[in-house]
Amino acid sequence: MFIAWFRANRKYNEARQLTYTDFPRKFVWKSQLRVWEPRKAGTVIGRLFFVPPSSGELYYLRMLLNIVRGPRSFKDLRTYNNIIYSSYRDACYARGLLDDDQEYVDAIKEASYWGSGQYLWKLFATLLWSNSMIRPEVVWEKCWTLLSDRILHNHINMFNLPDLVMSDEELLQLTLIEIEEILNSNGKSLREFPTMPYPNIDGINLRRQDVLHNKLILDELNYDRVLLAEQHKQYLSQMTTEQRNVYDQVIEATNSDNGRIFFLYGYGSTGKIFLWRTLSAALRSKDEIVLTVASSGITSLLLLGGRTAHSRFAIPLIPDEFSTCNIKQGSPLAELISRTKLIIWDEAPMMNKFCFEALDRTMRDLLRHTNESSLILPFGGKTVVFGGDFRQILPVITKGSRQDIFSASINSSYVWVTVRY
Repeated sequence: MFIAWFRANRKYNEARQLTYTDFPRKFVWKSQLRVWEPRKAGTVIGRLFFVPPSSGELYYLRMLLNIVRGPRSFKDLRTYNNIIYSSYRDACYARGLLDDDQEYVDAIKEASYWGSGQYLWKLFATLLWSNSMIRPEVVWEKCWTLLSDRILHNHINMFNLPDLVMSDEELLQLTLIEIEEILNSNGKSLREFPTMPYPNIDGINLRRQDVLHNKLILDELNYDRVLLAEQHKQYLSQMTTEQRNVYDQVIEATNSDNGRIFFLYGYGSTGKIFLWRTLSAALRSKDEIVLTVASSGITSLLLLGGRTAHSRFAIPLIPDEFSTCNIKQGSPLAELISRTKLIIWDEAPMMNKFCFEALDRTMRDLLRHTNESSLILPFGGKTVVFGGDFRQILPVITKGSRQDIFSASINSSYVWVTVRY
């Protein structure tokens, strides 16, 4: 019936003076022939079914059908003053049938003086799903800088990077993501508004991953090199002959390509922490990365930049002989390990041997992408220094015998074969 209306407009001059709503007054629909023919008698009032504004283009098409006379094609419906518009909505706007949404632009600007970023995002999302705005993309173009005002501040706090800088495109994409999340919580999406841009979520996730990469690296390089160099000289002058011998071997190994695995055995107050500080100062003063971990949280507090081993390397809480660390290739932590020069692990005898084996397997797998020989080298070719005292607490095995505890210790692991002590 609708397509036949176009054909009737091409055929009858009288039809070109009527809108689609008025057409039944002068023409009658012949359903068998599927054509409109001039009416010979009777009076009929035409009407159109109601279409809600949320229907999008159908709503604007219905609006045009009430005023456009004699169109011969869909293109004619979208034409005004010899200009063919890309959508029925734009054609309605050109004919002055729609408001310019300036009141919503003014409302967002006014709210920006006192409202938080979260409030502005909710306001814009509400205007979207309520179909209050005629051209939401125009309001977005005029107001997105106001809507993105808190984005940079939030990410500075999130990543603890006071010097974080973002481009306009990144701010725009992140603002769209915030609005999309609010819409999703209400069963809506930006995809339902074709004229609105949709966020490049994959691109933003990559950018966030880059920021995390930089943060992890910066955290490990955020030391006063001049102060560390002075401390290094002071520590060297205080070393005993035995400590200096250990120091020289570890530093020599870090400068090699293949790395070495060491175990420093000593009971409490024999200077292990002092040696860890000396090694860390030596490398960090040269902008090298040193990861210092311990088996317990209390001991990790004694190490500069110390963390527990489980926290730093994402080791499973209950590892077994097949376990690996939860570190994905290309992740920020994988990049940090790749750039690490030395790993210091204090109180190693307290840990189950499967923890060391899980880290060994993980590091070999991570580092083989940059160096194929890493697959056959202990801990991927990185220099690792373990420390501790076997006379202190050994791995805790629930209801385990003495043999079970001994079997779970580091010196029962295949890793121990490569250790120098």
